[in-house]
Amino acid sequence: MRPKKCSQNRRVELELVVLVTGGAGFIGSHLACVLLDQGFEVRVFDKVRPPNDRVDWFKGDLLSKENVFDATKDVEAVFHLAAIADVNVAVADPDLCLAVNELGTLNLLRASSGREVNRFLLASTVWVYGKSEGVVTEQTPIPPPLDTYTKTKIGQEHLVHSWCSSHSLSYTILRYDIPYGPGMRGNMAIASFVRRAMRKEPISIYGEGSQGRCWVFIEDLVHANCLAMGEKARNEIINLAGNEFMTISQIVDLLERAFGSIPVKHEPPRSGDFKGVLTNIEKARTLLGWSPKTSFSEGLSRYIASVQHT
Repeated sequence: MRPKKCSQNRRVELELVVLVTGGAGFIGSHLACVLLDQGFEVRVFDKVRPPNDRVDWFKGDLLSKENVFDATKDVEAVFHLAAIADVNVAVADPDLCLAVNELGTLNLLRASSGREVNRFLLASTVWVYGKSEGVVTEQTPIPPPLDTYTKTKIGQEHLVHSWCSSHSLSYTILRYDIPYGPGMRGNMAIASFVRRAMRKEPISIYGEGSQGRCWVFIEDLVHANCLAMGEKARNEIINLAGNEFMTISQIVDLLERAFGSIPVKHEPPRSGDFKGVLTNIEKARTLLGWSPKTSFSEGLSRYIASVQHT
C-alpha cells in the first residue's frame, strides 16, 4: 500500500488516508511523522493534540461509536495504537482498561467495516506470551493472562481475528517487544534509569539483574509498522523486537559508561519476577524484509542525548 505518485516534476498527491489512533502518544506520534514523510495523508484520533501540526487531528473517544465512525471516513488503513498501556493505570482502574482496550477496539472494528477500510493494523505486545520460557515465536501458545492489561491485549487480538474473519476486513497484528527512544513515557524502565543516572540517584537491581527484554528502538519499530501495510503482512501476526536481549545489569553497565559511577542498590529477588524471553523476529525478516538497524547501545545513547537537550 503506497501513496499514488503524480507525473514527473509534480509533488506526491496525498491520496490514501491512514488513521492512527493514539497518534499523540510515544509510538503513534513517531509513526505519524514517518507516514507523512512517505506521502500519506495522516489523521490522528486522540483525546490530546498531537505534536505534529501537519496531521489532521480528530479529537475523540474510542468509547464513542459516533466519534469512531466519523474518524474512519475515507480511511484506507487503520493503525490502532490507542490503549491503556500503563500497567499501573490498568491495576488502578481495571474497568477503564477493559472498556478502552476491548470495547474501544470493537467500536473501531465495526466502524472500519462500515467504512470499507482496506487494512486494520493492531499494536499488540509480547506480554501476551506471559511467562513463557526460552524463545517465543508467533506459534508459541498464549497462556492465561496474569494481569488485566495482558488480558485486554489478548482480548484485542481475539476481537480482531474473529471480527475480521467474519466481516471480510483484512488485518495485521504486530506484537511489540518493549519500545524505547526519544519521547517515551518517563515512567518506563529505561527512562527512569536514565533520569536516576543523570542525578546520581540509586538504581535498584533485584537479584542478579538478569531480567531483560529484546528492547526495540522507536525508529526501527515504526519502520516495521510501515512495511506491515504491504500485501505479505495481510492477515498475519508478526513479532517486532530488537536483536539483543539486554538485562537490567547490562543496562546499568552502559549507563555507568555514559555517566560514571552510579549508586546501585542490590535488593533480594522479588517474588514472581520474570526474567524475560527471547522474541524471535524471523517472520518479520521473511515477510517484511525487516530487521532492527539500531543496536541497544546506540539507541540508548540517542535517547540520553534527547533528554540532555530538553
